[in-house]
Amino acid sequence: MSPRVRRPRDDRGTTTLEVAGMAPLVLFIMLLILQGVIALYAVSTAQTAVRQAAREFSQSGDANTGPASTVLDESVPGWMSIRSRQIDFTAAGDRRVRATFDVPDVVPFYDVRITREAVMP
Repeated sequence: MSPRVRRPRDDRGTTTLEVAGMAPLVLFIMLLILQGVIALYAVSTAQTAVRQAAREFSQSGDANTGPASTVLDESVPGWMSIRSRQIDFTAAGDRRVRATFDVPDVVPFYDVRITREAVMP
């Protein structure tokens, strides 16, 4: 009497199904990472732009229609837009520039806005 040979189950195609099931999750995680990198770069760029505008405002003393507003516009890359800006004096007489920026969306339905402020004497 010969022992019965067990045939392995037919597992063809399971790897394809596993990859197809995980692909959307991996893609979403990659988009989140990309959105984070863009947001971090945008924070750095926004802070630099606001600081340069505050420095210009401190030297010129002219508010919204002056060179500080122009410097703020020129310091921001084309892919980032300025939603609002506030260029004024503080109670102590210092010059303050505050701006809110829109960051491009990589992840759908996830809006990123950055507000930065700089004060110069």
